Amino acid sequence: MAEDADVLELLRGRLADMVARQRSSGGTSASDFWERFAGRMPSPSSEPDACSEPPGSSNGSRRQARRVAPETRPVTAAHGPWSEWSSESLAALDPGNVRPLTEAEWREMVDDPAWIEATSEQAAAHDDTCADSERHEAVAVDALVGFALDRHASADLTAAAERVARQRRNHEVMLVNIVSELVARGVDAPDGLSRADWLRSHDASLTAGQAKSFVAVGTALADPRWSRLRLLVATQQVTVGNAAQIVDFDARTAPVADPDDMATALADLTDQGRQLRPEELSRLVRHHTEQVRPPRDEDALDRGRRDARGLWFTQPNATGMVGLRGMLDPEGAAILKSAIDPLSVPRPEKDEHGRTLQQDERTPARRRLDALLEIVQRGVASAAGVPTTDKAKVVVLIDLDTMLSDLRESVGDDLPEPFRRTGSRRSGSGSALSGDVLSPGVVRRMACDAEIIPVVLGGDSQPLDVGRSERLHTRAQRLAITVRDRECTWAGCTVPASWCDVHHTIHWSRGGHTSVDTGALLCRKHHTEVHDRDLEATVSDRGVTWHT
Repeated sequence: MAEDADVLELLRGRLADMVARQRSSGGTSASDFWERFAGRMPSPSSEPDACSEPPGSSNGSRRQARRVAPETRPVTAAHGPWSEWSSESLAALDPGNVRPLTEAEWREMVDDPAWIEATSEQAAAHDDTCADSERHEAVAVDALVGFALDRHASADLTAAAERVARQRRNHEVMLVNIVSELVARGVDAPDGLSRADWLRSHDASLTAGQAKSFVAVGTALADPRWSRLRLLVATQQVTVGNAAQIVDFDARTAPVADPDDMATALADLTDQGRQLRPEELSRLVRHHTEQVRPPRDEDALDRGRRDARGLWFTQPNATGMVGLRGMLDPEGAAILKSAIDPLSVPRPEKDEHGRTLQQDERTPARRRLDALLEIVQRGVASAAGVPTTDKAKVVVLIDLDTMLSDLRESVGDDLPEPFRRTGSRRSGSGSALSGDVLSPGVVRRMACDAEIIPVVLGGDSQPLDVGRSERLHTRAQRLAITVRDRECTWAGCTVPASWCDVHHTIHWSRGGHTSVDTGALLCRKHHTEVHDRDLEATVSDRGVTWHT
C-alpha cells in the first residue's frame, strides 16, 4: 500500500507539473504530453521558456509570456535575385541604395579572373540543366493555354509546378515594390480608383483582402522606419501576407500601446515572420496584442483609443451567417452598453394576468445582438420630424412573384388580377444591397415595414419623376437609383451606395429633370471628376456609362 501511495503521489506531481506548463505555454501536443508523463522528456519546469522574460524584468513580474510559435521551424532563406547572398551580406544590404555599375566598374569586373572563372562554372552548370529547364517551360506553356498535359513526365510536372510557384512569389514582390514606389512619389491610381480597386481591375483573381494587403504593405515600405521589413520582403524572406499582418498590427495597436512595448513586439514579429506560416503568425500577433501596455499619458491614451476603435464584418460562411468583430474605447463601450442593456433583458411569454407561460430561451449573447438590431431599426425608421438618413435605409430586392407566393396560396382568386397571372408557388430569395442573401420569408416579414414596401412594390404614392418641380431627388427616387446602380457607377469603383451622391446626368442648370432616368450614383471623388471633365452619361437598365 505504501508503494501504491508513492506511485500515486508521483503521478499527481507530474500531472500538476504538466498542467502548470500547459497554462504557461498555451498548450502542448498530445504526443509531448504522454512522453513527458512517461518520463521520457525532462520536466518542463526545469527548462527555461523561450518566450519568458529574463529575471528582474519589470514585465516578467506583471505577466507571464506564452509560447505561441514553434521553436524548430527553419528560418526562411533569401529567394529570388538575392538567393546567393550570405546572411551577413544581406544584413548590411539596403536595396534602395543599390545602384547599377558604371562602365568602368563593369569593365573592371569582367576583367577579373575570379569573375571569369565563376561565370564559366555557372555557364557549365546552366548547360547541364538547360534541357530540364526547356521541358519545364514546355509544361508551363501547355498549362497556360489549356493543352492536355498527359504527354509530360510526372517529374517534369512536379518541377514545373515548383517553378511556377516561385515565379508567383517573385511577381508578388515585384508588385508590392512597384506600389511602394508609386506611393513614395505620391502618384494616385488611374481613373480616380482606389489603389486596391485599381489592382483588382487588372487582376480579377485578387480578393479585396489580398489587394488591400498589397496596398498596405506597399504604403508601409515607402516609410523609412520599415527598412528592415522592406529588406526581408524584397529578398523573399517574409511573404507579403505576413508583412501585411505586421503592418496591420502596428496600425491597430500603436495608438494605444507603450512605444517600448511596440518596438519589442514589432521586432519579434519581424523576426518570426521569416519562419511562421500566416496562421501561426496570426496567433503571435494576438499574443503581442494582449501583452502590450498602454502609454502612461492618459490624454494620449484616450486619443489613441478613439483612433483604434473599429467594426469589421466577415464574409458569409456556408450557412449564410456573417461574423461581427468590434473594438470600442471605454466611452464608446459605455454608450453602447447603456443603450443595449435595457433592451436585452429576458422577455418571457406571459398571459393577460402577467403569469409567465414560457421563459425567454435566448442566450445573453443573442439578446444583446437582438437589442442592437432593434436600436438600429428604430433609428432608420424613426417617426416623422426626427432626423434620419435615407442612405441608411435597408433596400431589399426580390422577385414580386416569389414575395407573394404565400399570399397567392392563401387567398387565391381574391388576389388582385395583376398578381394572379403568374403560375404556381416557386422558390427564390431576396438580396440586400449589402450583398446578404435573404430568404423569401424574411423579405416578406421585412416588407411589413412601410419604409421598405415602396421600394419593393413600386410605391404608387411617391412618384419617381417629379420633373422640374424639385431639384434634389426624393427619397423614393434615391432608393430606386440605389437599387439599379448598387455602387458608384464609375467603371471599376466599388464605393458602396450608402457613401454616394445622386448626380444629375443632365445638369439641372442646363434644363435637366429630376428623375430616376437622369440620376446616377457617384462617390464624392468621381462626382467631382465628372463635373471637372464635364462628362456625359448613358443610362440604361444595365447600368450607367460615362463618356465625353
